[in-house]
Amino acid sequence: MVSSDEALQASAGEKRKLEMEDSANSVVENVEQMIQIVESVDRISQLPDHVIYHILSFLRNTRDAIRTKCLSKRWRTLWFSYAALIFYEQKFAAGIGPEDGSNKENLFRQHVADSLHTYLANNLQIQKLLLHMMSFDLTDAPLVDSWLTSAVSQDIQEIDLQIGFKDINRYTLPEVVLSSETLTGLRLSGCILRRCGNIMLPRLQKLYLRKVHLGEQIVTNLISCCPSIEDLRFVQCSGLKFLYIHCDSLSRLEIHNCNQLKTAYIFAPNLDTFWFCGKKSTPCKVNLEDCASLKKLTLEHPRVSRDFCENQFNKFPLLEKLDLCIADKMKSITIFNRCLQRIVLKGCKKLTYVQIYAPKLVSFELKGETMPYFDFVTPFLLTDAKISLSTATESRDVGLGNQLWFMMRPFISLFFPVEGFKMIMHSSKI
Repeated sequence: MVSSDEALQASAGEKRKLEMEDSANSVVENVEQMIQIVESVDRISQLPDHVIYHILSFLRNTRDAIRTKCLSKRWRTLWFSYAALIFYEQKFAAGIGPEDGSNKENLFRQHVADSLHTYLANNLQIQKLLLHMMSFDLTDAPLVDSWLTSAVSQDIQEIDLQIGFKDINRYTLPEVVLSSETLTGLRLSGCILRRCGNIMLPRLQKLYLRKVHLGEQIVTNLISCCPSIEDLRFVQCSGLKFLYIHCDSLSRLEIHNCNQLKTAYIFAPNLDTFWFCGKKSTPCKVNLEDCASLKKLTLEHPRVSRDFCENQFNKFPLLEKLDLCIADKMKSITIFNRCLQRIVLKGCKKLTYVQIYAPKLVSFELKGETMPYFDFVTPFLLTDAKISLSTATESRDVGLGNQLWFMMRPFISLFFPVEGFKMIMHSSKI
């Protein structure tokens, strides 16, 4: 016989069980409803056009942009309105059969013209135009002018133009490109920039000039008319003997193998990175005294490095990375900087003594033929280092036995007990 208390407990338990089942069913229903709501809401399609265009700008080519059609119904039409037109003449010619070999150049020009005409006819914005045309002849200049003019008229943001040239027969960039209000990136190769008074590029942030014939005045005018310029690079440019840059917005400057350059004076208070590379047979004076914000300095020119080694590194109070190509006859070097974290010394042929005061240094690399004696003024522990010693001829060696160990021991002691030391030596006798 069941007591009244037991009956009440059973009734309460049954009630709790029913309530738990109802609660579980309610949760399942709510989850199913949420899934249906999430599936029915296409949040990707609700993104504003400018956000979608910004996402597309990170894609490498038009093919990747086309693939975004599967993301949403709205993107199926938007991808076509975003245009990154890529024209490589060499790749185009490689895809044409041998039966059309004699007409490859004409077919490429027709392909570029037809593609641009399609976008212009539909009044579509061209975000980026990349044109690499190696078979250029001066008779093609009007045709290229018309392509660039059409692209600029569609509020283009980036132009990457590489024109092949023979001797002095180079393509002269039309003035319309240098007066674009929407252009943010400009890469030119194989062209000539002539002095003109209509330069105005208010939004240009990146300017790369490679194998471009320049003059001092055109460079000065160009930089002064680009108030937003942040990244400026000169690579194998001719005609430039004196470079004077006064720019508050500039954060990165690179000068590579501009062998006619004799003097470079840089006044850029916000410059973060400077990279200079050139032949040791072509001396150049580089002045960076007004670049107090410099953090990364690379000098791949022995004579320029020698000038900076004369107690100039302390003029850059924020310098973190230093990469130097040492002059052949340089026997000693002193580096003094409180913020340096990484040092690379290359081309050390006769270097015998290195003095470093850099209490924050964590990485060091040496490439050369000799192992110098290191004098670290302030004791510290490196966490990463690499020593690579090699000889130019088999008659010379990097050092043998006790002599090499005597030079290496003070340096190795900096790592105890930290692991991370790597030594690479190439010698005919070891």
